[in-house]
Amino acid sequence: MTLKNENSQLKDELEKARQERDKYKKLFDVSADALSIIDLSTGRFIECNASAIKMHGVESEANFLNLTPADISPQMQPCGRPSQDLAMAYIEKTISEGPQIFQWVHSKLDGTTFPCLVSLTAIPSGDSFHVLAIGRDISELMNTQSRLEKALSDVKEYESAYLHEKEKFEQFVNLAPVGIIINELQSGVFEYVNKEFSRFTGYEVNELNTMDYWQLTPKKYEKQEHHQLDLMRDIGRYGPYKKEYIHKQGHTYPVLLSGVKIKGDNGKDYIWSVIQDISKQEQAEKALHEAKEQAESANIAKSVFLSNMSHEIRTPMNSVLGTLQILQRDISEERLNKLISSALYSANSLLRILNDILDYSKIESNQLDLENIDFSLDSISAPILSDMLPLAIAKGIRLDVEIKNKMSKVWKGDPVRVGQIIMNLVSNAIKFTDEGEVKIHFDEVQRKKVPGLMIKVTDTGIGMSNKALSTLFERFTQANTSITRKFGGTGLGMPITENLVSMMNGDIRVASTEGVGTRFTVFLPLHKGNDANLPDASQHINEPPNLLGKTILIAEDNDINCEIVKSMLAPTNARLYFAENGKVAAEMAREVVPDLILMDIRMPVMGGMESFSEIRKFNQDVPVIALTANVMLQDIEKYKALGFTGHLGKPFGIQNLYSSLSTHLR
Repeated sequence: MTLKNENSQLKDELEKARQERDKYKKLFDVSADALSIIDLSTGRFIECNASAIKMHGVESEANFLNLTPADISPQMQPCGRPSQDLAMAYIEKTISEGPQIFQWVHSKLDGTTFPCLVSLTAIPSGDSFHVLAIGRDISELMNTQSRLEKALSDVKEYESAYLHEKEKFEQFVNLAPVGIIINELQSGVFEYVNKEFSRFTGYEVNELNTMDYWQLTPKKYEKQEHHQLDLMRDIGRYGPYKKEYIHKQGHTYPVLLSGVKIKGDNGKDYIWSVIQDISKQEQAEKALHEAKEQAESANIAKSVFLSNMSHEIRTPMNSVLGTLQILQRDISEERLNKLISSALYSANSLLRILNDILDYSKIESNQLDLENIDFSLDSISAPILSDMLPLAIAKGIRLDVEIKNKMSKVWKGDPVRVGQIIMNLVSNAIKFTDEGEVKIHFDEVQRKKVPGLMIKVTDTGIGMSNKALSTLFERFTQANTSITRKFGGTGLGMPITENLVSMMNGDIRVASTEGVGTRFTVFLPLHKGNDANLPDASQHINEPPNLLGKTILIAEDNDINCEIVKSMLAPTNARLYFAENGKVAAEMAREVVPDLILMDIRMPVMGGMESFSEIRKFNQDVPVIALTANVMLQDIEKYKALGFTGHLGKPFGIQNLYSSLSTHLR
């Protein structure tokens, strides 16, 4: 052979080697995973791809190669070990034991951190080692495919990029956690497959090299496949799209594919594709859509239980509270009146516990809605003082309200929930204070240029330790068992308070010293209200309205509740009719033509809602008030949707009953 022929043959072999090198270099550069090589002799990066540069927020390859592994990791890992020490441990295991795969927290140059799945492989290089690092940002797993698509679309940019040896790059590709393949466009024959693709298809690499992708594709995808091939011919790319592959064992499994068209050195068109086995992902999603269903079922079961529990407790509580209110009204003897007041306080405390449980359930299920109406500080302070002052006096402590001079007394928000926040704090303060005072202080402030209402509740009580403060807002938690034994409580008041403050976009702070006292500071970013929009104070009636000449029909199956309502309404001079079930109520409504109906919901023979529907067939105008122990939000909304005029939840106060009658019998 002549020198010229040898030279020509050598050039051909070099060209083929260059083309092979180009092919693997392109795959390296366009990989959606962050690929880099660390020279252990210097401890620096010597190679990287575009994904590594992008993932770590570095400006260019040149800048990246000036970094060390320590520059792209925080000082400490979540396990508590320094990143540098832990990284060296993984590298040593890589050299001694083989490739390592683990989770890592990386950082960008701007200081932000993100979780990453890292694979390390040791590659001998002379007397030392190079380490191949493959990283995948798992904080955006759902967006991985779009990043791979972007990387593949930029293949043309990297065609003339730096070259790498074929053997080294083949290792890089084979370690990739996604399938990478090259197919002839026309025939679909596999020209190259990596180990990951071989793994999830079930075929050996040498088997795949004798096959085409049609052999992996179920017949039902034939039309879809031809559409993707048309896209490839027209715009030079396809996907991402989801389909199924046929495993070697015969079953199918889901995959996600993207690819671009390239021109081979032989003039033929090829497809470079990235394929992800999404079986586990779909299994996880299915387990999530199932977990959600189970959670929803559990929530429904919990709501039904709470609704039933609330109804069953409120029904006898209505009898207890109603009887006590009537006795308080009719008995003037001081000794008995004190006993009745104590019993009323205890009964209302039990009712507050029940309401706390229901409120916390609403908060947990995002069913608690807030009003946004005008209210006065006096209107929310008065009932708190009315409820809490007798208890404070009984303990020998002062209870004061202080409203800063010249501040607005009218605000816009949810008066019931603002009052509940204050009531919880004051009740707690009085409970843990045996001498001194409890003070409620209102002020108008700006916090970080945001105006709002500040509420402080201070006491001279037993105070709290740092340990107690750390668990103060945890549900069902008291400071210790001795506190629970001595003072009682559910441990829900403070968690509910914190949640209500949070729902109003405010904040709550607490400072406490054992043996000295406690101060709660609540900031609510509310707007000032308008006096003109305040509800008419005359609507809150303490005296019985004169209903002489009016007829009221009461549908109630509980004899005790009938007697209580009868006693409460006796001073109104109204004509009263009682029906023991909904069927009788509908018949009596036709006969006596009442001016107002108080309708219980749960009754034998015919329930209140069915009775209401029957009455509305012949009387569209009579006000019908749902008088029921069903007080869950969904119950009230249901009655409202049916057309009930109003709702009065059991147990109810005499004043609430009188106010409702006055409103609807004008």
